[in-house]
Amino acid sequence: MQNSNGFLNRNSCFNKAALLTLLVSGLTACASEPKQPDVVVVPTPQATVTVTATATPEATNTVVATPSPLTTVVQTEPITDVLVITNANKQTLIDKPVQFTNVKVQSVVGDRTFWVGSSNAQRVFVVLAPNLDEGTVENKVVVKPGQTLDLAGVLKPVPSVKQAQQQWKGLSATEAQGLKEQIIYLQASQIRFKPS
Repeated sequence: MQNSNGFLNRNSCFNKAALLTLLVSGLTACASEPKQPDVVVVPTPQATVTVTATATPEATNTVVATPSPLTTVVQTEPITDVLVITNANKQTLIDKPVQFTNVKVQSVVGDRTFWVGSSNAQRVFVVLAPNLDEGTVENKVVVKPGQTLDLAGVLKPVPSVKQAQQQWKGLSATEAQGLKEQIIYLQASQIRFKPS
């Protein structure tokens, strides 16, 4: 038995040595100089995507107003004074309501057109709305210079000289040209004659 144990021990050592020799020779075989490849592969960089997240603003009741180079008139109530119209940037007054009380008629131009105000420098051109110049009302609405009136209506842009003469009978070419410089006129939808 002893002999066979020694044989196994020797074989075991031999087997370990053989195994070690095979391992070393395999490693050296693998460690030979590498061959240069025919094709070189260069990895391409991956595209990067940047995502920026912004928070959604919550609803607020804040109103932001930016100033404009022209003076604008913000009118929530009707304009009640001729001076407001004659002294303002008239473009900003288009479609604004007007309500004059005790305003004087300066001059009458035609059947439906006249000037009101305190003087020739501070006056507004007025055109009666069609509803005040038709049917039985037409005979009741007769405007004369010097009368005192209450007027209500809306400011409208002055049409071209040709259109003004066609729309408003009795308007001369000179008056129509002068009117163009006024930019706006009052289209009166209500008129009340005051006792003299």
